[in-house]
Amino acid sequence: MSASTRAACRLSGTRGSLKNVRKVFDRCVNGVVQRTFSSATHEENEAEVRESTFSAPNFPSPLKTKLKLNDNILPFSAFLRDGFGRRHNYLRISLTEKCNLRCQYCMPEEGVKLTPRNQLLSTSEVLTLARLFVQEGVDKIRLTGGEPLIRADVLDVIAELKKLQGLKTLAVTTNGINLSRLLPKLKGAGLDLINISLDSLVPAKFEFIVRRKGFHKVMEGIDKAAELGYNPVKINCVVMRGLNEDELLDFVALTETKPLEVRFIEYMPFDGNKWNFKKM
Repeated sequence: MSASTRAACRLSGTRGSLKNVRKVFDRCVNGVVQRTFSSATHEENEAEVRESTFSAPNFPSPLKTKLKLNDNILPFSAFLRDGFGRRHNYLRISLTEKCNLRCQYCMPEEGVKLTPRNQLLSTSEVLTLARLFVQEGVDKIRLTGGEPLIRADVLDVIAELKKLQGLKTLAVTTNGINLSRLLPKLKGAGLDLINISLDSLVPAKFEFIVRRKGFHKVMEGIDKAAELGYNPVKINCVVMRGLNEDELLDFVALTETKPLEVRFIEYMPFDGNKWNFKKM
């Protein structure tokens, strides 16, 4: 299980059934089932869960017996430790695949085929999944996407997550396009930390990279975050040779006058986007 535990599973269709949620949770974390229900409906997922048995084959045999699924509370915390005994206390939840930008390193210009809505985590499923993780020791949750701030219920999700006893930090990673407009409400709902993606300080270059306009909106969002007391405001910059590597010092200079923490991220390939050392 990776250090950044991701909510990649689809929960069962029976809303409010903690037993079914825990069954799917077990399937997602114990490695018995590798797929993530990407092509099944909620009803199909639930039927498959009912027909399956569960164990934790990667744990020593005494622990297997303890982890056998039943109607009692499952000791999920055993799943939150790796082979070195380290506790994974950080959960990332992708709220949506949708995005209002088309960054060259992330998404094709024409967009991607979206998962049917009935296969996505609903508000209640997101909250139930988060609650189960927090009960077992997760104390930091980050909401990602796509672009999480275009999800209609994002304020409700943040407000409810903030009520979870034991959760210390609630963060969002955003492209910043809608941030200035939403941030006062996000802060009021309980948002603790913000990461903003910004790959260039030159408007024309920004638009070339993200294939959309909106540079001024991102900068307004950064200023609004600083104004509302977020410190530091974290900036994620994907460094690409021939595009923005000449701006590294300019990004660093921003931290002298604003409460920013800039993180330079390595360009990585995905799907058909093969390694291109000319961009690295």
